[in-house]
Amino acid sequence: MVECYWPDVTDEKAEAVAERARRAARELAREGKQVTYAGSILVPEDEVVFYLFEGSSADDVREASERADIPFERVTLSRERR
Repeated sequence: MVECYWPDVTDEKAEAVAERARRAARELAREGKQVTYAGSILVPEDEVVFYLFEGSSADDVREASERADIPFERVTLSRERR
């Protein structure tokens, strides 16, 4: 999970970054890295966006985030539970 503190974030801004994240993950996958973009969670009241990736390493997720120019604070391991 890539955590972004983003003052004045809007749906449009978050979606533009999401599209860059999709492209970056696809590029890395073509290069043999195991990373895919899995979506995002926007929390506008807290000015936070979480970009979700599935990957074999935090380094691959960080690389995808940097390629996508995501304004992130940190990359952290997360697990989905339902």
